[in-house]
Amino acid sequence: MIKARVRLDHDMPFANFSKMFPDMGISRWCNLQVDILEINSRREDEMEQIRKRLKKMLKNLSARLIQLTSYSDKSLEVVIKCSCALNNSSVSIIEASNCIPVIPIGYENGYEFCEILAFNGKDLNIALDNLSKVARIWVESKESIAKPTARSSMTISVDDFFSQLTQKQLDALVQSIEMGYYRYPKNKTIADMAKLLDVSPSTFEEHLRKAEIKVMRAISPYAKLARIIVSKQDRTAGRKGLEHVAFHR
Repeated sequence: MIKARVRLDHDMPFANFSKMFPDMGISRWCNLQVDILEINSRREDEMEQIRKRLKKMLKNLSARLIQLTSYSDKSLEVVIKCSCALNNSSVSIIEASNCIPVIPIGYENGYEFCEILAFNGKDLNIALDNLSKVARIWVESKESIAKPTARSSMTISVDDFFSQLTQKQLDALVQSIEMGYYRYPKNKTIADMAKLLDVSPSTFEEHLRKAEIKVMRAISPYAKLARIIVSKQDRTAGRKGLEHVAFHR
């Protein structure tokens, strides 16, 4: 397999939105059913303007806003009904070219950044050629991936979940896992674990709660995509069950 990292300059919606706010970064998860955007800005004073412009953009696109959540004064998480097509989404273009877009896609300063996994050079060239029809392209890196390591390139990396945690937060989280705090019923209390790390219960709990919040925020987009997929599968299974009942009547 081949992995290429590309930078795109185009007039698609999320990139144009990124151009409006140079201090803003967007991470985008897409499963062609919903788009989940994690928006972060270095400036607290522009978040309200980002929120207003975002709603205006979605209205102009006739895109349905499912959920908008603010996790801090500088961040938003947005869930949108996906309206991806070959003329407005790099994800659709890459998949239609027999390649795999590595999620999340990034946007910053008006550029889109994405990684493409291709099974061979021919497929990658087709994907790049198709993308070039709607965007200017810079291939920033390209490397061959050995088959035993290809799987890790297609799955979630450790950095996705744990890169934002401090050493003390990681210590508290690992200690809690190893001592059975997350088993049912719980084997240990906060006080038990704090004693082993030689800190007060309140300090240990603070580190643990901050770790949990950061991990759950990192998991959130993947969990929401999974919920939509499972819900759709359940509805399909339910319809098949009803068909089965009707048949036997």
